Amino acid sequence: MRDERAREAAAGDAELPPEDDVVEMASAVHVLDSVAEVGPNYTLLRSKETKAKRRKRQREDARAALDGHTVLSTGLRLEIFCDSERWYPATVMAREEDGDGRIVHEVEYDGYSDRRWWHMLDDERWRAVPEQAGAGAGGAAGDGDGSF
Repeated sequence: MRDERAREAAAGDAELPPEDDVVEMASAVHVLDSVAEVGPNYTLLRSKETKAKRRKRQREDARAALDGHTVLSTGLRLEIFCDSERWYPATVMAREEDGDGRIVHEVEYDGYSDRRWWHMLDDERWRAVPEQAGAGAGGAAGDGDGSF
């Protein structure tokens, strides 16, 4: 590009840009060496769970689903029916396998971000929120009790 402009300038058709506007070439190795691998501008992307943990979770979920237990994915929005005759909106934050092989879900209710409760959803009356109804929520689509 610079050679082409130099020929045009010699012919009188164009002018060369001033030297301070010239882009300096740098090798990728030099640029990468100057970037710190720690600090606020650089973070390594890490998987939320390892392949082994993901496979174990998938095996546990499949076994629990075959046994007829409720298995919900984390991040799912749902409502849980309480003794006070009200539906309380919540989000599934985590889940674990209980000693008897059933899945126990950790739930964070809306408005209580500093506290979480564990629920055996097989024994609770729950439903998926309308935006996610029918999204594989283990029989929770609709106004049912979430049991099979």
